[in-house]
Amino acid sequence: MMTVKAGFGNAANALADWDGGRDHCAWRGVACDANSFAVLSLNLSNLNLGGEISPAIGELKALQFVDLKGNKLTGQIPDEIGDCVSLKYLDLSFNLLYGDIPFSISKLKQLEDLILKNNQLTGPIPSTLSQIPNLKILDLAQNQLTGDIPRLIYWNEVLQYLGLRGNSLTGTLSPDMCQLTGLWYFDVRGNNLTGTIPQSIGNCTSFEILDISYNKISGEIPYNIGFLQVATLSLQGNRLTGKIPEVIGLMQALAVLDLSENELVGPIPPILGNLSYTGKLYLHGNKLTGEVPPELGNMTKLSYLQLNDNELVGTIPAELGKLEELFELNLANNNLEGPIPTNISSCTALNKFNVYGNRLNGSIPAGFQNLESLTNLEFILKQF
Repeated sequence: MMTVKAGFGNAANALADWDGGRDHCAWRGVACDANSFAVLSLNLSNLNLGGEISPAIGELKALQFVDLKGNKLTGQIPDEIGDCVSLKYLDLSFNLLYGDIPFSISKLKQLEDLILKNNQLTGPIPSTLSQIPNLKILDLAQNQLTGDIPRLIYWNEVLQYLGLRGNSLTGTLSPDMCQLTGLWYFDVRGNNLTGTIPQSIGNCTSFEILDISYNKISGEIPYNIGFLQVATLSLQGNRLTGKIPEVIGLMQALAVLDLSENELVGPIPPILGNLSYTGKLYLHGNKLTGEVPPELGNMTKLSYLQLNDNELVGTIPAELGKLEELFELNLANNNLEGPIPTNISSCTALNKFNVYGNRLNGSIPAGFQNLESLTNLEFILKQF
């Protein structure tokens, strides 16, 4: 234990009671087995520890729980971590660790949670992580990992959470991703993935959050995406083409639908008005045409509606005035005409209203004076 302490920099204060005395089980952040006094847990999170993780940690064979998140640890993750054969939980997130993820982690057959996010780790995701039979949470987000997502990872029926956002991963989304039958969280946002959305995407029925935004995914949105039961569907910031599949209007569990910043064409399907639980609808930055469907006024939970920067025509539908929870309405930079409907002033929660860059006429409805939450209006309506 003293060797582990010696690896940490500036541990003198934070670990002052790690003094080499007999009762190591009373030291800060240490928990032991009541009978054998073997160390079971090390919780040294958010103590501003510097230095490195000592290879001596591998000598703690009974260790089940390690939490070192939120420090300033540098260096590489020692290979000896693979000798902690009883380990169930390993959180090294929010440090300054670099180098590869050691293959030795794959020896941890009891491991359930592996959380290495927000470091400076490089190299590939070891395909041998698929050999950890009980792995439920794999969070490697916000590192500098490269290469493909190992296909073997997708054949883990126990995995519940896969967080890979903010790396430099390449390759394509494998059709095997739907073999993750226990997974509810799939996040590969902000990588360099290419190819198309797998046609079998509708088979990922356990997913609750699907975020593949800000990659280089192309092609059309598959029709059977409508079979998903996700609460969040984030496809924004890709190179998706074609029309918005009408079947998305049948995805009743959707709370967030983000298809913005793609190259989608055609009309906004009126059936989206059926999404009665959706709070955020982002379709901005595409090439959508046609009119704003009045059916969107049926989306009673809607708080954010962003349709700006498209090629929409016609008038602003008065039905949007039924959206009592609407916080932001952005229709800027389209080809909309006519007046602002007076009953938009019935949206009592409205904070941001942007219709700049259209062909609207008339005046600002008098009822807008009563919208106490409205902060972003004058600048936006300077054309009037």
